[in-house]
Amino acid sequence: FFFASASPTMFTRIVPTVARPSFFHGARAFATKPRDIRVTFNLPKSKPITFMAYEGQTLMEVAKENDVDIEAACDGTCACSTCHVYVKKEWFDKLPEVSEDELDMLDLALEVSDTSRLSCQITLTKELDGIEAALPNETLNQYEWDKN
Repeated sequence: FFFASASPTMFTRIVPTVARPSFFHGARAFATKPRDIRVTFNLPKSKPITFMAYEGQTLMEVAKENDVDIEAACDGTCACSTCHVYVKKEWFDKLPEVSEDELDMLDLALEVSDTSRLSCQITLTKELDGIEAALPNETLNQYEWDKN
């Protein structure tokens, strides 16, 4: 947004104060919080990678922020299954119940297991410090599939 000042050649930029998801703007929404939650991703054909995250971030946001190869086509709106992960059993039992919307999306995922979740639906808390999740070998992007 721009508006003209007293001089027609001078402009001032107005920056809206809207909260934005961290994966779009380098975690600005969490800038005042410490990164004190450990998150480990077990990647196919790679060694596990551990990152530090903010309380309140989703597992998907941590993955996107750290360039983990996770598609997350719907950007965290629970409208696809491309952020599907396998949560390690000891951590899976500490997560809130799966919603009906998430179950519907998991029905579309490939290689679903008993510990499958959508990473966009896992909000990190202090109790989840050390959580481990594995990425499946492949995903199915319904957005791309519907275009063909």
